[in-house]
Amino acid sequence: MVQAKVTFREQTIQLIEITGHAEAGEFGNDLVCAGITAIVSGALNGLDLLHHSKVKLTVLENQIIIKVIKQDSDLQKLLQFLLIQLQTINVQYPKNFAIEEVL
Repeated sequence: MVQAKVTFREQTIQLIEITGHAEAGEFGNDLVCAGITAIVSGALNGLDLLHHSKVKLTVLENQIIIKVIKQDSDLQKLLQFLLIQLQTINVQYPKNFAIEEVL
């Protein structure tokens, strides 16, 4: 199962951590994993290009961490958009993807 943990402070996203594997199909044929990967890869590219000085991005074999260093309203919009997309996957595939929101 893929797990996403989203940490908020004062109603703003501070940290997003994504770990695990969806295990919804064989390697290379897992549509849940492919969907999450596409969403997160696009967000990481946008964050790196548009907000690189405001976030710390960590990409490891089985872990992605997005940590906010400096708040910005446009940055928050991008992070909220990422969360909405992940929630859409979660609604469709709750057995393969879970989201924990820490307030």
